[in-house]
Amino acid sequence: MTNITMSPAGEISLPTELRERHGFTPQTPIRVIETQSGVLLVPLTNEPMDASLAQELAEWQALSASTWDMFPYDDKQS
Repeated sequence: MTNITMSPAGEISLPTELRERHGFTPQTPIRVIETQSGVLLVPLTNEPMDASLAQELAEWQALSASTWDMFPYDDKQS
């Protein structure tokens, strides 16, 4: 697991090994998926999803569903 810190401007920098492993390059479009338990960053590339990534996402989604009650999300502004 890698910890990063957001800048005062709201920017984050992904470590080099993560960028290389997941295909993030300068100007790579990124889909930001907000869930009730966190945020998922997905590089939008033309590469097909491999079976191991599909399995990992399925496991992550199952974990996410089981934690919804622990981290309730409310998008209503107070």
